Amino acid sequence: MSDNMDKAFDQAAAFQKLWMDSLANMTSVWSQFSPGSPPTDEMRKMRGGMLKVLADTWDEYMRTPQFMEMMKASLNGAVDLKRMARDGMNRVHEQLENPSKEDIDGVLLAIRHVERRLLDRLEGLDDRVANLNEKIDKVDQGIAKQEPILGDRVANLGEKVDKVDQRIAKQEHILDDRVANLGEKVDKVDQRIAKQEHVLDDRVANLNKKIDKVDQRIAKQEHAIERRGQTSKTKAQKPPETTGAKHSPIK
Repeated sequence: MSDNMDKAFDQAAAFQKLWMDSLANMTSVWSQFSPGSPPTDEMRKMRGGMLKVLADTWDEYMRTPQFMEMMKASLNGAVDLKRMARDGMNRVHEQLENPSKEDIDGVLLAIRHVERRLLDRLEGLDDRVANLNEKIDKVDQGIAKQEPILGDRVANLGEKVDKVDQRIAKQEHILDDRVANLGEKVDKVDQRIAKQEHVLDDRVANLNKKIDKVDQRIAKQEHAIERRGQTSKTKAQKPPETTGAKHSPIK
């Protein structure tokens, strides 16, 4: 790398010498003129010719392989110098434990990848949002078409509900009348049941009286039977009475 750099510096020095000599010659020629005494047309033509010859000379020189090699060597040297400087800075960063340019470039590259992925996702989301907007517009149009139909249906349903309410009101009046009649009938039945209960109470009382009388008669019959039984027992216990003469035994 040092040989290439030395060669490049030598070629640059030769090109600089050519450039400086040309400028010195032009300066010496034009130094004799001033704004008060401008050059004549011939001198202007001579100047134009000199500049053209100088430009052609430089153009030919720049197209020569030597100049190309010089530029290539200078560029290679600059690249090598940049690489050396970067490697040195990387070593310094490693020693100081600081992030190097490569680390920062890696982070920036990762951020760029993330940005690209986000942009791709955003583009996909834009397409999806556009599709959703189209679908929403279609749904809105469908709803707008259905609204008059639904309005008519709701109006019809309202009329039907009103009719049903009227019928329910009529049925309620009929039911109220029937319930009133049933209430009256129930009251009458309650009255009849109350009357029957009084009659039954009287009959039960009469039956109780008759049962009491029967019980009394049964009790009297039982006492009479007991007395008869006692009298029969007493008669059975008495000895029989003897009548007439005593008979002698047979010999």
